[in-house]
Amino acid sequence: MTLWILLLGFLFGLILQRGRLNAFDTIGGFAMVEDLTIAKALLVALGIGSILLSLEIWLGLAAFHLKPFLLGGVVLGGLIFGAGMAILGYCPGTLAVSLGEGALDAMAGIVGGLFGGWIFTLVLPGIKPILGPNWGKLSIGNLLGGSLAVNFIASLVYGGVLIYFAFYLNRRESELVSTR
Repeated sequence: MTLWILLLGFLFGLILQRGRLNAFDTIGGFAMVEDLTIAKALLVALGIGSILLSLEIWLGLAAFHLKPFLLGGVVLGGLIFGAGMAILGYCPGTLAVSLGEGALDAMAGIVGGLFGGWIFTLVLPGIKPILGPNWGKLSIGNLLGGSLAVNFIASLVYGGVLIYFAFYLNRRESELVSTR
């Protein structure tokens, strides 16, 4: 199993590297909404991942454990994550790919991420009040009834919409490029 995970990790890194999803100009273009490569890749990955995960759960091969929704935690985490991406120019997935290409600045991001996780663990008891109220384990499937069948159908629709939107963005981006 470990070898399988390692092979999938290398395949994921190869796809990121070949798609230039770790390149500064691609990430910068995404941040300035000039290059939609990352948005399209994320939409397809999330769509396929949603469908495959729900299929695994449907078949009894996996279990899904929702975390409680804490609005303050999501906002605070998003701000810290966004600041880290803006400062470093990498997201966590592209750090390892860039380090593998020899970008030593990626090591600073890896060390910083590990250090940040350690600091978060230390300060969590003191910041729990600002993380917000616990809104429970929210998901589209749970909001629609929570049965396995409803979760599966909701995931299929959600995944399909994300994949469709990725292809829609690709078509619109191609039309915009051809008019320039």
